Amino acid sequence: MSIINMEVSTFSDLSVVTPKAEPFIKWAGGKQALLAQILPHFPKSFERYYEPFIGGGSVFFALNHHKAFVNDENEWLIDTYKAIRDNYVGVVRELDKLTNTREDFLRIRAIDPRSISLEKRAAQFIYLNKTCFRGLFRVNKKGQFNVPYGEYQRRYYAVENLAAAANALKKVEFTVGDFEKCLIGITSNDFVYFDPPYFKLGGYSDFNRYTAGQFREAEHLRLASLCNELDAEGIRWAVSNSDTPFIREIFKGFRFENIKARREINLKSQDRNVNELLILNY
Repeated sequence: MSIINMEVSTFSDLSVVTPKAEPFIKWAGGKQALLAQILPHFPKSFERYYEPFIGGGSVFFALNHHKAFVNDENEWLIDTYKAIRDNYVGVVRELDKLTNTREDFLRIRAIDPRSISLEKRAAQFIYLNKTCFRGLFRVNKKGQFNVPYGEYQRRYYAVENLAAAANALKKVEFTVGDFEKCLIGITSNDFVYFDPPYFKLGGYSDFNRYTAGQFREAEHLRLASLCNELDAEGIRWAVSNSDTPFIREIFKGFRFENIKARREINLKSQDRNVNELLILNY
């Protein structure tokens, strides 16, 4: 039974910590269902783990590495991880104040997260993620969250899982910004996993509006160039991306592993089964 679906009836259960956390938010392109295909390809050992596009954190939580450097361009997301790490009890208290109605959803969605405390900011991030349509995180060009209400009646969180997440996140150093930012100081003893917004396939699978800016062809080319530089320095890396001629071309010469995925974000059920790539330089 997944810990995220476990019922927690009382606030006194906050002292319970699970051995390993699972993602506490839903994220487009999340890797929870693909871990069994991805993780066996990772190196057996490395000193430090780097993940420049943390998203929902499926791979990070599954690895539970002793030392990790985590980054994302979405500042609200990173603030949520920090709040869980530093005071998940406070986040839970704020979550318990939020009610799942259309009126409250729209009111909370309109709040500028930068105007409230870190704990409230995290609670509202989780709340919006669990009550909005399809669990998307999407913003407009001004960086404002704009996903409609989802009409879902489900629990926002599991206390045990947030406690476990807080424990796992204590091993992390966070940065916010461009994907190259968190790689300063990386060595050949370390390992980096890149899970960027995927290169376009067409239709709803092209979701990449996590921040006011978007991850376009130029960014994919820059990521491929960085991977070539890391390879020249003997630094091991893995990249997840869509299986397209463009991605195969810019990563030509590296190893490709096929990953079978299902993307529920696509509104057409027949288009939800897709082939992805795991690209490796070792």
